Amino acid sequence: MLDDLNIKFKYDSDSDDLINDFYIPVLSNSTEYYRMSGFFSSTSLAISARGIGNFISNGGKMKLICSAALSEDDKSIIEEANENPEKFIEKYALEDFKSLEEGFVKDHVEALGWMLANNLLEIKIAIPKNAEGIFHSKIGILKDDNGNIISFSGSDNETASGWLHNIEEFKVFCSWDAAEEKYVNSDLEDFNKYWEGNTSRTNIIDLPNAIRDEMIKLAPLSETELKVFKSTGPKIKLRDYQSEAIKNWFDNDCCGLFEMATGTGKTFTALSCFKELSDSKDKLITVIACPQSHLIDQWIKDVKLFYDGEIIIASGKNSKWKDEFKKLRKKFYFGMLNKAVVMTTHASLSSEFFIDTINKFNVEKLLIVDEVHGIGSSKQKFGLDDCYDYRLGLSATPKRWFDDEGTEAIDIFFKGTVFEFDISRALTEINPDTNETYLAPYYYYPIIVDLTDEEYDQYLMYSYKIAQILGSKKKKNKDKELTKYNTLRQGIINNAENKYYEFDKLLKDNRNIDKLIVFCSPQQIENVQEILNRNRVIPQHKFTQEESAAISKKTGMSERDEILKLFAEGAYKALVAIKCLDEGVDVPVAETAIIMSSTSNPREHVQRRGRILRRAPGKKHAVIYDILVFPEEPTEVGSKVMKNEILRYKEFAENATNSYDCLKLLRKYYDMVVE
Repeated sequence: MLDDLNIKFKYDSDSDDLINDFYIPVLSNSTEYYRMSGFFSSTSLAISARGIGNFISNGGKMKLICSAALSEDDKSIIEEANENPEKFIEKYALEDFKSLEEGFVKDHVEALGWMLANNLLEIKIAIPKNAEGIFHSKIGILKDDNGNIISFSGSDNETASGWLHNIEEFKVFCSWDAAEEKYVNSDLEDFNKYWEGNTSRTNIIDLPNAIRDEMIKLAPLSETELKVFKSTGPKIKLRDYQSEAIKNWFDNDCCGLFEMATGTGKTFTALSCFKELSDSKDKLITVIACPQSHLIDQWIKDVKLFYDGEIIIASGKNSKWKDEFKKLRKKFYFGMLNKAVVMTTHASLSSEFFIDTINKFNVEKLLIVDEVHGIGSSKQKFGLDDCYDYRLGLSATPKRWFDDEGTEAIDIFFKGTVFEFDISRALTEINPDTNETYLAPYYYYPIIVDLTDEEYDQYLMYSYKIAQILGSKKKKNKDKELTKYNTLRQGIINNAENKYYEFDKLLKDNRNIDKLIVFCSPQQIENVQEILNRNRVIPQHKFTQEESAAISKKTGMSERDEILKLFAEGAYKALVAIKCLDEGVDVPVAETAIIMSSTSNPREHVQRRGRILRRAPGKKHAVIYDILVFPEEPTEVGSKVMKNEILRYKEFAENATNSYDCLKLLRKYYDMVVE
């Protein structure tokens, strides 16, 4: 609480650190913040958010009044601003937002954008009616849950220079001090007068929508993604089930699997385990392994919320990783470093060089494996080395499809599953922080097509080949041949010609489809993009292995990150994706999915569904359209075709909001297969 802080009567930047001595501590203990300041610019907004991470965690709400940064000498512009302030401010400020370059500025504007999107922040602009001057009041007021109030006023503007560089001073008054209470009340009255527009010489207008929209575009998509938490140290509020998972992991000797649905916070749960373990150790090296290199950057952003030490990337993303890995070992050996995080991929983790090098570190080791099911393959399970003292595996579905040996290897190495939070629970259990379910509810709409006569013939031919191989006594190349013809046969289902007609019709019947992901096979991408362009001219981009995960020196982003950013902002209305969007990539804004192609692997169904069920501001539910091949006639071949399709249908239908209608329709086809 504010009255617990050692607050000085006066702060002077010549001798005080205004940010760390005053601003961050008072914000971290407040739930309301009212601020009047002289200037409106990207830097003023950025510095307004200094220390705002803990304030947000407290459920804080902020009101900000500031002027447009008008030139005192340019009277014609001031006059124009008074005649049409919204138009002028948009013209001025939008350029300011679009030119954001400094990382700390952009990060903090993101925080304010997130607050705007979640109705935790209101901004009003003050423009003096007298063209000779500018709005220059400087008052700040903070309240806590116990009704304690402090106010401060002085020379400091709410700008980067004002807080960080200028020589400024301000006085502070506390409501719990009887001698100072009248000054607090006076400041509060002044703020309310301006906020309500009860002024004779100043125009007070709400923040124009155009600026608000620009700020919200910069906003992260959830509270846990706010990079601003880095400013104040992580104060991330764990949900009860996350705390339970962490306890279970420690009770299991810091080993175990978290089987948690996409969107339920398994990354932050894992990093909370990491932080608690790391804080208890004098020396520790932590290895975090991702299935693909493009996920490393996403993990590093989250790791930095919990840890500010040395991080190296040991994968193909970093051409010098082997040298850096060796240097890291030397730093530990000579006592120059006691803790570090190594980010890597499943493939690099399993390489001979990585295994040999990590074994040479004579310190305790923690291994965290994301999408842990991938590490159980015949090649990659070599990365599950006994040198790791502590082990944590993450996956929505850790069991490997048709690989009991790989599944068992994962289970034994990580010493079993210690916590489960499945998709059914995430769709029905209420998050007390939001009063909504953890994942967004969804509607499932299956669309049924049949094979053409030619496709039937091909399917029958491949089925005959498979039967011949299974009946053959020859062992040489048997598995290879089976894989070949099973893949060819599944390809007929995935790429059925009639799917394009239904896809085309679906787009025509649903003109308002937005935030769309189309899951398709590599063979379908060109046709799908052509249909999107032809019928609705939908701005879209493919998301495949061809798009680079390497960071551009020019933009500071990878091509993939840039695509996702433009999709989140609405520049792209659709993503046309294959498997690289299945695992780990966060696309919370996505609201609609169309499945053109799929395997029979239930893990793929879970992952794809997870891509569109994450919560995002304004997102009430998601919609899944699934184009399935269900032959009209219950022939022997038709029944074989339908079996795998029915598995997916049932998986999606059971947890859908409209599950009753879906399962009722499924019964008709299910009976055909059973009979």
